[in-house]
Amino acid sequence: MRQLIYNLLLVISLVLINTFSIQAQGVYQLPTDRPLTVDAKLQNLAERLLNGKQGSIVAIDPSTGEILCMVSHNKVDASVNRAISMEYSPGSTFKVAQAATLLTFGAITPETQYPCHKGFWTNGIHIGCHEHHSPLDLVQAIGQSCNAWWCQAFRDFVDDRALYPVKATAINDWHSFMASMGLGHSLGIDLPGEVGGLIPDAAYLDFTHHGWNGTTIMWLGMGQGEVRTTPLQLCNLAAVIANRGYWYTPHIHKNSSTQVVDSVLTVRHQSRPSKESFEIVIEGMRAAVINGTCTAIRNPHYKVCGKTGTAQNEGHDHSVFMGFAPEKHPRIAVSVYVENGGWGADLACPLGGLVMEQYIMGKLSPASEEKVKKWERKNVKIKAVEIPIMLDDL
Repeated sequence: MRQLIYNLLLVISLVLINTFSIQAQGVYQLPTDRPLTVDAKLQNLAERLLNGKQGSIVAIDPSTGEILCMVSHNKVDASVNRAISMEYSPGSTFKVAQAATLLTFGAITPETQYPCHKGFWTNGIHIGCHEHHSPLDLVQAIGQSCNAWWCQAFRDFVDDRALYPVKATAINDWHSFMASMGLGHSLGIDLPGEVGGLIPDAAYLDFTHHGWNGTTIMWLGMGQGEVRTTPLQLCNLAAVIANRGYWYTPHIHKNSSTQVVDSVLTVRHQSRPSKESFEIVIEGMRAAVINGTCTAIRNPHYKVCGKTGTAQNEGHDHSVFMGFAPEKHPRIAVSVYVENGGWGADLACPLGGLVMEQYIMGKLSPASEEKVKKWERKNVKIKAVEIPIMLDDL
């Protein structure tokens, strides 16, 4: 009898959950009370690309911080703007911020090499990676998105007492550099509901790890572990790199006859990594497009810089991309985050490339339009949320 009641309640709960999801799913609606900076054609394209998926696409004009498109597609609750209200693991897209920071510290150089044989072992811990040649230098490590390279580089930075006599100082400086690029705190966009993500500092690690060192937190090196970002922050990071170190607060409203944009939104923010470090990062992002993980977005008309990510998840991994174009005089920075979408190179990356093409070229080629139709038909299942029913509570 108890099992019958359990099964009945389980069926009822699943029906209610599915009914709610069907009624609530859809695209988050941006405000309409004031003129927006959004490009209507770009917004429409991003909505098409996210059809059947849960996630977001964000595009920014790096020269102003204006939002060119912001689409949040929900399969559960359409009232949530996933671009600013959801915190995710950035996965390998975070490696570009690591590169700029560790280069400026002097912890790595463009010639630094680490081996990788489908990953590496250390202290009984295995870090997996895809197959590629070994060893790699820095630019190759960005282009090939080598997990082993970045975990070893970050581990060695944390444990290098010649560079930083106190490990807490090393992590706090690292935290400060990340914050200067708009990570670990809200950016101040003129929309409600923005969250700040997470970049751990020494106090946080002392509380959560109890005796941490480079090995115990090396996952931070490849954008896993405690690091959390929003899709807007990833797009803004792409803008920081495109600008070789500076950024403007992302904003979606523009001046009108009745209201003027807050002047704080036009203030130029300077990040802490050196301009030279960003030039090397850009070289790595170009390598990713030429012969690395971003070859799907090569374009004969302009040079694209990109970085993919595959964020580990309890269900199917999340698919992530961030990048900008053109390489010189950039006009657009883009981030794509598709929940449970799998490899970043397989889904998020080509979607981001189509958004760039639409904006830079003003239209899509016939071949690209066919790709849009294909992605529009693709449905990505999200991991179901299990709600346990306790029989003792009946």
